[in-house]
Amino acid sequence: MLFMLKETWPTKSSVAVGKVAVQILSMPLPSYVKMYGPFVTLGGDGIKVYTVYDAEKGHEEEWHKELMKQQAEHFGIEGFKSSVEVVLSVQDALPLVGLSL
Repeated sequence: MLFMLKETWPTKSSVAVGKVAVQILSMPLPSYVKMYGPFVTLGGDGIKVYTVYDAEKGHEEEWHKELMKQQAEHFGIEGFKSSVEVVLSVQDALPLVGLSL
């Protein structure tokens, strides 16, 4: 299952967010998760980061809880926001409407 994490914050909070990111990224991912990203961009309101995690079947709930725990590390950082969406690949989504590649 794919989890898309979107994080945003104002540029003035970048050092605080960076410290948490270094801490989180220094810890190895569980063997049942693959990570794509993080991908960083600068936007009108500050920084945006997108990361996609692919959790193996049977570990979705476990990974979701771990991801939420990681996000809690950012609590208290001014302007930090995050959201997690469960997304499907095109190959997985097309059969839902009777189509395939």
